[in-house]
Amino acid sequence: MTILVVGDANADLSAALTRFPTEGDDWPITALIWGSGGAAANVAAGLARLGARARLLARVGVDPAAEVALRVARAAGVELALVQRDDVVATGLCFAAISASGERTFFSFRGANVGLALPADAPLNDVAWLHIAAHALLEGPQRATALALTEEAIQRGIPISLDLCLPLLRDRRAEVLELLPRLQILFANEQEFAALLPDVSTSDALERLSAASGGLIVLKRGAAGCMIAAGERRWSRPAFVVAAIDSNGCGDAFVAGFIHAYAQGALPEDCATLANALGALTATRAGSADALPQCDELSAFLSEQREP
Repeated sequence: MTILVVGDANADLSAALTRFPTEGDDWPITALIWGSGGAAANVAAGLARLGARARLLARVGVDPAAEVALRVARAAGVELALVQRDDVVATGLCFAAISASGERTFFSFRGANVGLALPADAPLNDVAWLHIAAHALLEGPQRATALALTEEAIQRGIPISLDLCLPLLRDRRAEVLELLPRLQILFANEQEFAALLPDVSTSDALERLSAASGGLIVLKRGAAGCMIAAGERRWSRPAFVVAAIDSNGCGDAFVAGFIHAYAQGALPEDCATLANALGALTATRAGSADALPQCDELSAFLSEQREP
């Protein structure tokens, strides 16, 4: 089956810090890494490394950063025929400041991503799953493209997953709630989940959202694992214990693992185990797409580790 992933492809510049400075401070960076990034490119690369047929719909510039943005996806075997080139606007760039605890703070330039146009050659014709990285719903032609593909997927009966981001919730929270009944899976981390239904406890939010949803609500909780809700059913899976050095890309790795397993008919709890393992492994190395594990690494990890 072909999974179409729509959203951003960026060049990532990651900087390791011993502490996060205050505004106006002057603090040294201990390491600097260029890598492939962007939520859509990360998810597509993660799917391809698991053996899935992944196709990326994104837009980059004609600058050297474009090759950085697409390098890991290309090497993983992601289908890149739909990736567009912008002759005017530069490739998106994400600067990630990584604190000593492994937490990341992003400074992003969306660049060419915003200009993503709807392909003329029926991009959903052979697609069995549509995944949207939420930055695609923010603005410009990219937003129009993502919405058009969502409507077409609904008409065709193609399942849709959406991975949230805080900028979308700040600007278009009501639209996300309106879209919820039409989604097969909604992914959110704890900050995004809190922003989706402010001033509501996690349990109450799960109850409300799962009642309104047409599928699964998946809450990514990092080192605390994950929670899943579907109707009145609930599942919870703890994280694998690892020595985390960089959380950049872990959520995208989780999403890739969950979709890959779910699209093959796995039970939600088994999808969660695979997703947690991918997220944990990604956290043990620096980078975003570059940190995604290969399939043999994942198999070895699962055979050696026990879920707590």
